Amino acid sequence: MMRALLVDDETAFAELLAERLRARGIAVRTAYDAESALALLDAGEEFDVAVLDVCLPGASGIDLLRRMKARLPLVEALMLTGSSDVRSAVEGMRHGAFNYLLKPADIDDLVRELRAAHERKLRQEENARMIEAGKLASIGRLAEGVAHEINNPVNIMTNAAGWIEDLLDEPDLASSPHAAEMRRSVVKIKAQSRRVREITRKLLFFGKGLDPRPGPVRVADLLGEALRLLGDRAADLGVTVRLDAPPDTPLLVGPPVELRQVFVHVAENALDAVEYAQPPVTERTLAVTVRVDVPPPPFVQSGEGSASTSSTPSGGEMCIAFHDTGHGIASEVLPHVFEPFFSTRPVGRGMGLGLSVAVGVITALGGFIDIDSQPGNTTVTLRLPLPETPTGAAPPTCQG
Repeated sequence: MMRALLVDDETAFAELLAERLRARGIAVRTAYDAESALALLDAGEEFDVAVLDVCLPGASGIDLLRRMKARLPLVEALMLTGSSDVRSAVEGMRHGAFNYLLKPADIDDLVRELRAAHERKLRQEENARMIEAGKLASIGRLAEGVAHEINNPVNIMTNAAGWIEDLLDEPDLASSPHAAEMRRSVVKIKAQSRRVREITRKLLFFGKGLDPRPGPVRVADLLGEALRLLGDRAADLGVTVRLDAPPDTPLLVGPPVELRQVFVHVAENALDAVEYAQPPVTERTLAVTVRVDVPPPPFVQSGEGSASTSSTPSGGEMCIAFHDTGHGIASEVLPHVFEPFFSTRPVGRGMGLGLSVAVGVITALGGFIDIDSQPGNTTVTLRLPLPETPTGAAPPTCQG
């Protein structure tokens, strides 16, 4: 839904025009001078198009346009003007206004211009995200190169430390009064080498060096790592993070690095929903729960009046649910959340790739993603198939 800000000092005119625009599916907020309009922006309100009267008390519509563009460069603006102020309206276009209309503007003309301005804003946002995607690709290549260049000398250091350790087992060196100190130094060198390798591994993780090879995955461990990566941001936002993964949860089979990236993307979106909630939410939580759903074994007819269960029950599915108390997802937005480069966040705060990457990985593993959302209550559930239970083995118990 298009979000419009209408600024006009004629209160009755502004309210009537706002109601007519709302009747045509446009969300409208009104203000009656430049300062009250800027106060809405300071409060975190976001708009796609502003309709500004040229003549406002105090600061003019042109002054408001300049100040608004300085804060939100991609917001489009339409100028409303009387016939005597056309020159001022044209000046507004030089400062970034999309167009101007003479008062009293025909409602159909105004709606048409609003929609055209909104389309231009969407195109500009798309271009900005494409530029960001290009930057991310460059950063990924840089990260991969840096990780490679660092890993080579670190591997040599690790091997050299191992060689020193072997030499310290020789009788001549083992009897040296400095042998114990040298061993402690070797241990430190190897520990710090592992630390550097972990840093370069994270560089590859945030760049493009993902490992698609599947293996047994302990989901609780991966979720814990993903949430720790976002721990500082969650603390800054005052978000309480909870993880509930029963210890007897069975292993998944999948690529651990890619799954961890999925968990990071989904958790980041949940934190975004809390951060950008309007009005701001008081209860700030992100709860992640893991459960196993096992379908009842199918009945097999074994004779008249008798039945038995199948000897090879399905493995069922693992459900990983991310629940947040953020702003929720609007019904008109929900069908688009998995589209690449689609984002409701301000440009510069995300490229709209996280959920599209997530759904690609989950789908490739034979699973799917459910989203259930209302204001203040959104749950994103990743559903992944578990391996078939071997014949004769007891199926896992549904947790919750």
